[in-house]
Amino acid sequence: MIRRSLCALLLLSSALGAGPAAHAQIRRCTTDDGHHLYTDRPCVDLGASERVVPTGPAASAGAPLRRDCSRRLQDLVFELTAAIDAGDVNRLAGLYHWPGMSSSAGYAVMSRLDAIARRPLVAITPLHPAPPAPAPPPADAAPASGWVELPSGVRVWRTLPRPTDAALAPPADPVDATAGDGDFAATDATAAARAPARPAGRPTGLVVEQTAPNRVTPVQTVFALRRHLGCWWLSL
Repeated sequence: MIRRSLCALLLLSSALGAGPAAHAQIRRCTTDDGHHLYTDRPCVDLGASERVVPTGPAASAGAPLRRDCSRRLQDLVFELTAAIDAGDVNRLAGLYHWPGMSSSAGYAVMSRLDAIARRPLVAITPLHPAPPAPAPPPADAAPASGWVELPSGVRVWRTLPRPTDAALAPPADPVDATAGDGDFAATDATAAARAPARPAGRPTGLVVEQTAPNRVTPVQTVFALRRHLGCWWLSL
């Protein structure tokens, strides 16, 4: 596992000292056995290609099938879970959105992904946008006291009663004391149906809950979600 974890890091590390190209493109190279490597060097220098090697009946029967990308969000969550459970940083890197990233930034991201792949996974939950702020309460219909102009044109100071909370509350539904448990359940279901449903917005990220190697200290990582070329990708 350590060899697989350091494979992509070594490739990126060798690229950093190759020259002054600070904004080299990170390439996804595929070897003949179907494994993916991430580097800014040409894939041919590593004996790999930038296209996915087709797998057919002649391919190794024991090699698992690999997806090019996650078309659905649940597929991305499944692949993310499998990559962390297997401790496979290369599989985790295959879910990351690399286009436009420099070599130095790619090396930093790979270091973070390697740390994530080494930690035990607890849960992955979607991150939704914050709900809109509630509307402010309406102002009182009338002040507690103030000047009032009479029909004759004379202004007098008058103290006005302030409406109580009980007066402002809507009337409650009558409850039948002879109703059974089934009737009360129906009443609760009716009240729940009347309540406005909270709109569920599209998730904007994934929260990865993990523990440190001591399996006690909680560690949380928030991945942003990106939509690119019809697939879902992770971003930090």
